[in-house]
Amino acid sequence: MKQPSEVLGVKIVGGLRETSTPWAGASLLVELFRRSGVEAVANKVLPAKGSAKGLKQGQTVESFVLLSALGGDYVEGMQRLRDNAGVQAVLSCRSPTPETSRQWLDRFHDESLMVGRPLQSSFLPTESRALAG
Repeated sequence: MKQPSEVLGVKIVGGLRETSTPWAGASLLVELFRRSGVEAVANKVLPAKGSAKGLKQGQTVESFVLLSALGGDYVEGMQRLRDNAGVQAVLSCRSPTPETSRQWLDRFHDESLMVGRPLQSSFLPTESRALAG
């Protein structure tokens, strides 16, 4: 009789660590994100960071996509992602802190696009020339 660790033809030697999360389905979204090439495009077209340390642009986008898919509406939700060991095991990096996330988003804010817009209504801003290429 085979040992329980060899039932599927795979011998588990040890050193594996199990983590779980109620957001296990997020792994499918992360896999789709990676296979779609969005990360590479984000790294190519988004403005370069001032420093080489920290997350790449595509990794930050990946965290925001995941946050949005899991129902996060505010950058403070990044802390929930950071605190969830199962989600962090799925990601290629640790999610940015809420403050880093806010600073990253602020880089894309252009106050001049807000001129003449109502303070309390929805609108679609015109496309930024910096990102249009």
